[in-house]
Amino acid sequence: MKMFRSKFFTLIAVFAIAAQLLAACAPAPSAPTQTPTMAHQPSGNTPSPAPSSIESTTGIDPLVFRQEVRKLWEDHIIWTRIYIMDVAAGLPEANATAQRLLQNQVDIGNAIKPFYGDQAGEQLTSLLKNHILTAADLLAAAKAGDNAKFEDANKRWYDNANQIADFLNKANPNNWPLADMQSMMKSHLDLTLAEATARLKGDWSGDVTAYDEVHDEILQMADMLADGIIQQFPDKFASMNASQQKVELTLAMDKLWEDHITWTRIYIISVTAGLPDADTVAKRLLQNQVDIGNAIKPFYGDQAGEQLTSLLNDHILTAADLLVAAKSGDNAKFEDASKRWYDNANQIADFLNKANPDNWPLSDMQSMMKSHLDLTLEEATARLKGDWSGDIAAYDKVHDEILQMASMLTGGIIMQFPDKFK
Repeated sequence: MKMFRSKFFTLIAVFAIAAQLLAACAPAPSAPTQTPTMAHQPSGNTPSPAPSSIESTTGIDPLVFRQEVRKLWEDHIIWTRIYIMDVAAGLPEANATAQRLLQNQVDIGNAIKPFYGDQAGEQLTSLLKNHILTAADLLAAAKAGDNAKFEDANKRWYDNANQIADFLNKANPNNWPLADMQSMMKSHLDLTLAEATARLKGDWSGDVTAYDEVHDEILQMADMLADGIIQQFPDKFASMNASQQKVELTLAMDKLWEDHITWTRIYIISVTAGLPDADTVAKRLLQNQVDIGNAIKPFYGDQAGEQLTSLLNDHILTAADLLVAAKSGDNAKFEDASKRWYDNANQIADFLNKANPDNWPLSDMQSMMKSHLDLTLEEATARLKGDWSGDIAAYDKVHDEILQMASMLTGGIIMQFPDKFK
């Protein structure tokens, strides 16, 4: 198996970047803090978290709602991570990343409007934007080694976390106890700070471990928030028809494929920018392929799991060849790697179809895999061209598509082995 290749460039420190971002992204002054409206006040122009959660005659599917809340908060941590990478390395897309990160705070605020009203949604967005902008101050101070500014920003950051905890408790006191909300927010900040500290120190293995911990914690937070809304507004939701086994598989598969695109994106950034963490990121990305293979072993056996891991490893390693060839402008090597990459995608599609022919038709699997490769290539191409807005838009499409893939694979397993999901 080929070794990953990466070129390491000398990083240029740009200590002023956070201040520039604050000037570019600072929101308008927020309104005075008010207690969130408790009555359900849907807004006529407020988008739902995702089309699949639109209410039917029986109400919102609780499992789908939980998935959508998870996606919002996974957006929160991945764009936070990329922003940390941008600032730490002085990368030119930092402004574009900051704008996407701030949009996520708007999305989270909009998601609660159907339950708590427009005013509460705007208030939560304002609090979350302050969370992000204060984190930018903290990161800039840490990078510059300015202890006084670091301590000031750190205090404001944790104060803001308590304000968010207070907001949530007042919105849903029975299901979001203040102590739980404070603990939840403190844990999120502690882990994010550990992640940023490891990156600034060049502790790449610690950086990877920290992000995995951030990911686990944010999913717990998302579930706590989603469950609290479901319990507070039972008339808005359908009954939970999915068994616990189905819920667990659904959420586990979502996370595995989220990891797949997250670490793929971080690897693309590391290689194209010549960052020194590329080899460590590559190992984490390859571990994800092992994890995906292990996830199917209880259904298809150890041999099948190992075979899928091998195919997925080839998928990653060939993508690395493709990325290096594209970066160097070697058209012959690019065309060779591209052909091998798409051939491998068809091999994966064939493997899946043979494992579950009734529920994973070959044409569907081929289309699914081709779409994943097309979108990933679009993402890498935009980044190599320095098209930062296109790069961000491409990743958002990758994110949506991978969750559709996870859903297709999960649904196929459940239909093939119904006795395991009663």
